[in-house]
Amino acid sequence: MVGALLLDIGYINLLLIAAVLVLASYQDLKTREIDDRIWLYAAPVGAVLTVVEYFTTPGYPLLLALFSVGLTVALAFGIFYAGLYGGADAKALIFIAVTMPVYLFASTTLSPFYPLTILGNGLALSLLLIPTLLVVNLVWKVRRGSLFDGISATTGQKVLALFTGMKVKPSTAMSINFNLIEKVGKGEEGEEREERRRKGERYLKLFNTVEDTDEVKVIPKGAEYVWVTPAIPMIVFFLIGYVLALVGVDIIVKTVLFFLQGS
Repeated sequence: MVGALLLDIGYINLLLIAAVLVLASYQDLKTREIDDRIWLYAAPVGAVLTVVEYFTTPGYPLLLALFSVGLTVALAFGIFYAGLYGGADAKALIFIAVTMPVYLFASTTLSPFYPLTILGNGLALSLLLIPTLLVVNLVWKVRRGSLFDGISATTGQKVLALFTGMKVKPSTAMSINFNLIEKVGKGEEGEEREERRRKGERYLKLFNTVEDTDEVKVIPKGAEYVWVTPAIPMIVFFLIGYVLALVGVDIIVKTVLFFLQGS
């Protein structure tokens, strides 16, 4: 009876996480905003389910669960205040942590810290954008020629752009799913910058904080293509990372084990 109840609660937790991540991902892709009510409603429900799970599960690893929640919360706030992702992403991690802090289903491939498995999977998946963008830019170079005509940039900036950005039409660049990294008028605010803007001097701003994405996009006059970086919401990578975790994939654990076995 207790085992059946545990299984039921575990499945409810998984379904709750799935439903919330799907809804949040849809909202973020469509509007670049996630309604805070999602977390306000879902997190307490998840926390209550976890408490019920604790009281109905003999030998529930309470200290491990508390450590998982504390570590996840610390990482969520740390990455947020570093400007590497938005507040909704931090809330998503905290929601996952209170809903399923530890993975109690039989598994030899997942870390017991379930929220960190999802975080690790999501971060690893987001890094796949780097080689993908490099391939896209190499194909552009072969088919169309120069990638940086009319742009003031150092060799280092150009190399980084190959791994972090791509060229698209201005109409595509204005989409909420892309951040403009090709700017006009480099320099401090004032007459000098305005003069640079009037001349249409273009440069690359490769590293943007979350707040920078709220800037009004200014497309260089006459530009046929501009440099952008894909703005795939991190919450989408969390969702994919969650799906991978469902089928027993923990990218970080698998990577560590691969290197340990090879040494």
